[in-house]
Amino acid sequence: MLNIIYLGYFLLGSFSSLFILKNGIKFFEKFFLDNPNKRSLHIKPVPSAGGISFIVPLILYDFIFSFFKNFEGSFSLSLLCIPLIFISLLDDLIKVSPKYRYLFQLLTSFLVLRFSNINLFLLSPIFNIFILFFLIIFITAVINFTNFMDGSDGLVAGCMFVLFLIINYKLNSNISIIILLGSLVTFIYWNWNPAKIFMGDIGSTFLGVYLAANILQFNDVKEIIGLLLIASPFFGDALITLFRRFITRQNIFKAHRQHLYQRLYLGKLSKNQVAIIYILQISIIGIVYIKLNFLYEIGTIFVSLFIMYLIEIKYALSFEEVMNN
Repeated sequence: MLNIIYLGYFLLGSFSSLFILKNGIKFFEKFFLDNPNKRSLHIKPVPSAGGISFIVPLILYDFIFSFFKNFEGSFSLSLLCIPLIFISLLDDLIKVSPKYRYLFQLLTSFLVLRFSNINLFLLSPIFNIFILFFLIIFITAVINFTNFMDGSDGLVAGCMFVLFLIINYKLNSNISIIILLGSLVTFIYWNWNPAKIFMGDIGSTFLGVYLAANILQFNDVKEIIGLLLIASPFFGDALITLFRRFITRQNIFKAHRQHLYQRLYLGKLSKNQVAIIYILQISIIGIVYIKLNFLYEIGTIFVSLFIMYLIEIKYALSFEEVMNN
């Protein structure tokens, strides 16, 4: 009986997203058209802000559920993300200064930590401040790294689907996440190459903070680290690229095409192949973590890094070539 109920919520998310995309595509084309530039991987204008299609069903469900509970008990995580959703939508519409975007990221991070299962007041005040600072950096990094990786059709949506599927399994089925999974399936269909719509900053930043918020619901530090490491092929690309740009004295805040996923497409692979490579690696690491243990996961990550290194050598445009263009 429960499986049928869960399927119903999954389909609710899927069909709600379909309704928004089919009926809102003209709206997205008019107000959120993403015109290509020299840093883009697409060559034709594509409507953006499609993240609305998986955010709205989730927000509505969580709000209605919280309303009937008189907003008592645990606070719905998606509602904590509203400040970031607002500024990201505004950024997709008119472009907002980075300092204001980061201010709203900080605000959302504080809200997420306020309602997380992590007890920040167990140890000395100085150590607690250090942990709080580290967690805020962690959440904002996940937000921005997810946004950095949103540059190729199907990549972010596909990887996030796998990550939330694993989190849902670890949580023994969470209706909010099931609705999100259903919505993401529909969005992936629309976002797969050739993309009919992009998720925009509103979609990528939301998925980033919502992922961090759900991971921080676990009160076992080892579990938190294990879940985060499943995404190592995804976030590792963003982190390594950031480091390489820093040591080569490039402006790390400037848009570029030096991520591995971008260089693979600029080299010899298609967007579909690039997305599948990342999705498969995350899926394999996730299965190893669930079925075996943390140590096997670490070993699998090292194998994954070596495979990505070989793929980079064989198929990707070099970091230096892209840097000099």
